Amino acid sequence: MRRVTGILLIFGVGILSGWLLFLWRAPHALPDSVAQKRAIELLSQEAPAVDIGENRIVKAVRRVDATVVNIDTISETKRTDDLGYTTQEVRGKGSGVILTSDGYIVTNRHVIDGADRVRVTFHDGKWVYARLIGSDSKTDLAVVRVDMANLVPAEFGDSEGLQVGEWAIAIGNPLGLGSSTTVGVISALNRRNLRVDENRVLDGAIQTDAAINRGNSGGALANINGQVVGINTAILSAGPQGGSIGLGFAIPSNTVRQVSREIIQFGRPTTNSTHLPYLGIRFGQVSQAMAQRLNLEAHRGVMVYDVIPNSPASQAGIQLDDIILAIDDKVIGDRNDMTEAVQQHKGGESVRLQVLRPTMQKQRDFVIKLQNMPDKNTSFVR
Repeated sequence: MRRVTGILLIFGVGILSGWLLFLWRAPHALPDSVAQKRAIELLSQEAPAVDIGENRIVKAVRRVDATVVNIDTISETKRTDDLGYTTQEVRGKGSGVILTSDGYIVTNRHVIDGADRVRVTFHDGKWVYARLIGSDSKTDLAVVRVDMANLVPAEFGDSEGLQVGEWAIAIGNPLGLGSSTTVGVISALNRRNLRVDENRVLDGAIQTDAAINRGNSGGALANINGQVVGINTAILSAGPQGGSIGLGFAIPSNTVRQVSREIIQFGRPTTNSTHLPYLGIRFGQVSQAMAQRLNLEAHRGVMVYDVIPNSPASQAGIQLDDIILAIDDKVIGDRNDMTEAVQQHKGGESVRLQVLRPTMQKQRDFVIKLQNMPDKNTSFVR
């Protein structure tokens, strides 16, 4: 009996000790005054410094940000009412990219089209009115100039070297909020015949999922190295007033440089003018049967079906039925590729053509010095 009583006593003491230990270690609320003091001390501590290290996106944004400007436009329209004519102001917003340190700025044509006043605001908050140098409806580009010096010009990269999947950084003035940065990737290249609204069709556009909204037009699309590789120009959205759904488009930087250069030099782009580079051939697609017979990749290359006498192509030895496979190592897949590759040059520059001659089934290279388009041969666009 005593043994049983002793066991029960030990068991009871063990339970009581465990319960007391639990109560001692269990969390319990602090008095309000103590909790308040501890909270104030904790929230008053300085945040620990974190080194961004080699964050390439941050570095790229710092490099590009100062080259992007905000653009505000004012257009005056006259309306007729019971009191006669009244003037109404229509305001618009967009972005631009500094081309040169002495005041040339590129933007979209639709940003400044019809504007009576164009105001440019810089990264540091200074602003000045700009004057229009020229514009191009086909590429939706325009160049304006401000009377300022020592601006920070953008560095333009080679849009031909872009790859799907690489980082893309969009910087502009969305919805008039001021400088804003979004990040995504290059989603697609060379989007052709892309109708973005009733009046605009893009050709050869870069597609990105970096968020682009209204007001970003004319701003920069940059790569991870802080080079401008495109000018943001349009989005596809769910409705007329919709925002970004990840379908943004930019004009490739190589096109921007060429058109901007022509506008600055001539006051307009030189498309369909005597300033176009002239090769002196007519060409078309390689037929499927011919491609199979020559073991070519599907639709690769263009076939020469006319050579203009005394033209650069004729003098270099290009012949009827030759198939042009590449220009300066850029593979030619169709007529648009051919036209675009030649347009990257100007009269007096040389290009290297990789040509397959079907009669011999041999490839050879031709180095051809381009000329300016003769007045009487403007129908021979290349």
